[in-house]
Amino acid sequence: MHHGMKPSPGDGCLERQQPPPPQPPPPRRLLAAVLWFQLALCFGPAQLTGGFDGLQVCTDPGVPENGFRTPSGGLFPESSVTQFHCEDGFKLKGSTKRLCVRHPNGTLGWIPSDKPVCAREDCRVPQVEDAEIRNKTYRQGDKLIVTCHDGFKIRYPDLHNMVSLCRDDGTWDNLPLCQGCLRPLSSSNGYVNISEFQTSFPVGTVISYHCFPGFKLEGSEYLECLHNLIWSSSPPRCLALEGNVPPCFAAGLRTVVKPAPLPCPS
Repeated sequence: MHHGMKPSPGDGCLERQQPPPPQPPPPRRLLAAVLWFQLALCFGPAQLTGGFDGLQVCTDPGVPENGFRTPSGGLFPESSVTQFHCEDGFKLKGSTKRLCVRHPNGTLGWIPSDKPVCAREDCRVPQVEDAEIRNKTYRQGDKLIVTCHDGFKIRYPDLHNMVSLCRDDGTWDNLPLCQGCLRPLSSSNGYVNISEFQTSFPVGTVISYHCFPGFKLEGSEYLECLHNLIWSSSPPRCLALEGNVPPCFAAGLRTVVKPAPLPCPS
């Protein structure tokens, strides 16, 4: 080329020195290449065959707030499965898995179609016997509001921490009891007028002891549950009447089926 001369558009040398800029690959080809690379990392390129001209994928299934999913990213071709999880203190509402499927019209979509959510995990209202629970909804960090029935006193397992809190896993910490007087002992030759299933008695409860025929009561006939949750006295005993009861009664026989004297076992 001579100095002062302008290059003509048809100059072959100029065309070789300035090739046209490369064109970006079509979006579908680029998407297929990314997918091939991701799958190759998992399975190796030898297992990947076939073309990607008709590649279809499901839309991103999303990530629940206060949660995460696996896999966390990438493309989602047909038959892809995603799993959803929640952070501590939250509970998954909805399906834990979603599947990418082909619909009858040929499009891809997720089943189930609804996205799961991570909701803060509530504590269930606990069962506290002989008590009333005021609130019906408790969340992490909430204090249990409980009122014992009349005659029962609240007792906590941890005597230095008189509160029960809703923990982040939905369980209760230091759950209390509403306690009364414990079931008293009964005499081996008598009975007491209480239900055999009742294990705790409110303050002010009065119970009475009775002896079987041929026995007499020694001690207080009536016991009362006091405010310190103990009985007013020790349970009485039923002692055999001398000369009126065969020795076998004194040995523990408690049921009389007819008023005739019973012989003692040999």
